[in-house]
Amino acid sequence: MAVAGRAAWESWSFLKSVREGVFTVPGDGDINFDAVFGQLERAGYEGWLLVEAEQDPARADPLRYAKLARSFIAEKTGL
Repeated sequence: MAVAGRAAWESWSFLKSVREGVFTVPGDGDINFDAVFGQLERAGYEGWLLVEAEQDPARADPLRYAKLARSFIAEKTGL
């Protein structure tokens, strides 16, 4: 949240925000995904979950972060 706040305060471009790490995968950031998954479950959602992480591959290894997101989603949803 600190990086996102700085990005907003300083009016960073999307590219600078990506490079500075504003975006990440579920399980690595500040968003409370327990609440998100809980709401989806209560709504009876049975569709797709799509993870799109805009990250600088020099700072965030894509395979490592894909595995992190997959593990987190499996743990929280049983999928």
